[in-house]
Amino acid sequence: MKKLFLLSIALLSHAVTAQDLVWANSFDTPDDLQGWTFHDLNNNGNKWTQGQNMFRPTTTMQYGTEGVLRHSISLVPSGFVQGLDTENDWAISPEIDLSSAGGTLTLVASIGRMRVQDNMIGRNLYIYVSTPEKPVPTLSDFQVQTADPAGNEYYIVAGNTQTPFPPSISGFVESLVDISAFAGKKIYIGLWTNKLPGFETNASNININEMSIYATATLGTKDVKKNKTLTRIIENPVKENLQLQLNPALKENATMINIYNAVGQRVVATQYSKSISAVALSTGKYIVEVTDGKTTETLSFIKK
Repeated sequence: MKKLFLLSIALLSHAVTAQDLVWANSFDTPDDLQGWTFHDLNNNGNKWTQGQNMFRPTTTMQYGTEGVLRHSISLVPSGFVQGLDTENDWAISPEIDLSSAGGTLTLVASIGRMRVQDNMIGRNLYIYVSTPEKPVPTLSDFQVQTADPAGNEYYIVAGNTQTPFPPSISGFVESLVDISAFAGKKIYIGLWTNKLPGFETNASNININEMSIYATATLGTKDVKKNKTLTRIIENPVKENLQLQLNPALKENATMINIYNAVGQRVVATQYSKSISAVALSTGKYIVEVTDGKTTETLSFIKK
């Protein structure tokens, strides 16, 4: 199982006194892409996909052992795809509900390079805020943002002087992005396979081992209830079973439950039921993620 978010917590601890995990995706399995949409606009087989991380330590591509979201060439373990500098592929997240998140919000992306010579890897990160008039964006909403002459201030970047890659080609480092401007909102994140301005060699593959969002504060209960009736935990602390009363907006047969421990490791992944066994969980604090692929909610509970 992944050592999720350990470095994230260490890096964030110097800046704030407390961090709450409000959203996370480990990209371990294809199921982790529920609600994501993907677009291969130049239709060449190069696209965003879930799978094992890839790297090229010598002359051929190899699979690693981590489940990642990657922008992937089509020929593995060897071969190349021409035209990487003209790629136009998108990965768009499901709704990320930050309506109960406040204070400083930090997006953490764990990034791996593909080749020894890729010293700098990065991608533009576009954020769309849902509105009552248009709660769900289309691809064109993100494409408009790429045409902004002022550029976009949000990037995930690794391999620079602030976040140097480890010696191991299969290692990952973490990029921290301040997204506090979106506290209290519902957002979508779009990843685009562009080159970062000024870095003409970073158009090759990127492996994203996991993404998460931390907040330093939680908005008041009244503020949350104004938005919608949320999923709630019936009994907290939890003894033997985690009992959930599902948000009526979510469909029971389409809803997945992911439970993360205090260091961000996913310890349970199962389809929603009103009572989920917690017998195997150790005593401590946990985050439960409730998602139907379109809407994601996160709650915390204590296992006694």
